Amino acid sequence: TSADAGWPYVIFNGMLALAIVLTWQTNVQRLLSSKDTKTGQRIYMGTSFFFVCRFLLPAVWGIAALAMLTPDQQEGIKETTQLAMPMFLATAVPAGLMGILIAAMLAADMSTDAAYMLTWASVIYNDILAGWRKRRNWTDAFGIFVNRMIIACIGLFLLVFGLWYQPNIPIWDYLTVTGTIYLSSMSVLMVACCYWKGANNWGATGAIFFGAVTPLAYLVMEKMESTADFAEKIGPHYSGILTFLLVAAAMVLGSLLKPAERSAS
Repeated sequence: TSADAGWPYVIFNGMLALAIVLTWQTNVQRLLSSKDTKTGQRIYMGTSFFFVCRFLLPAVWGIAALAMLTPDQQEGIKETTQLAMPMFLATAVPAGLMGILIAAMLAADMSTDAAYMLTWASVIYNDILAGWRKRRNWTDAFGIFVNRMIIACIGLFLLVFGLWYQPNIPIWDYLTVTGTIYLSSMSVLMVACCYWKGANNWGATGAIFFGAVTPLAYLVMEKMESTADFAEKIGPHYSGILTFLLVAAAMVLGSLLKPAERSAS
């Protein structure tokens, strides 16, 4: 609600937006393909408008839907205002066209989900598990099996937290909390590994661990009777800010705690 959108909301969403810009794969790919720093800056400047549109369009759609619904229809959805857009489409789009629209949205969603699941599995296998692969000399067949298991785990996560889990917070806050699992650690890792010579795998492991555990712990606490009140007091915004801070601290402390490697004499 608007009463909850104070400075914690602004700070958390600002941190989240910065992390999205830093780690969005398509934008990073263009940036790394640029010929020099000036071209990279121009890429960020040129794509900034489209990032703003990605945030504005869903909000404008929701506002337009609420403006078009009658008072009786708005009374029907009450506090579940995220249903305004689907209800508006149900009343404004003809039945035949609605079927085509739903089919197109499902096709786009399946294509996007499949591409992202393959991407995340590839990143986990090729980057995060690189050390284990090299030490144990995994065969290609076993590597394919591991990739399939990673995709299955990602699919299970999406099934649980995308379909079965019923959040007690607004949908946007829920999306930001779950998105922080990836965005918090990857954004901190990118900055630390590019600009700090002391960054190492201990810090990276700690950052990834706290980036995943902290948001999940908040979601679990939200559903447990013994901790539900405490989770409500913390709220999704402070939980998100805490996640970014813990990830940064884990990156620094983990990197500093790793013993220095001795050079071969």
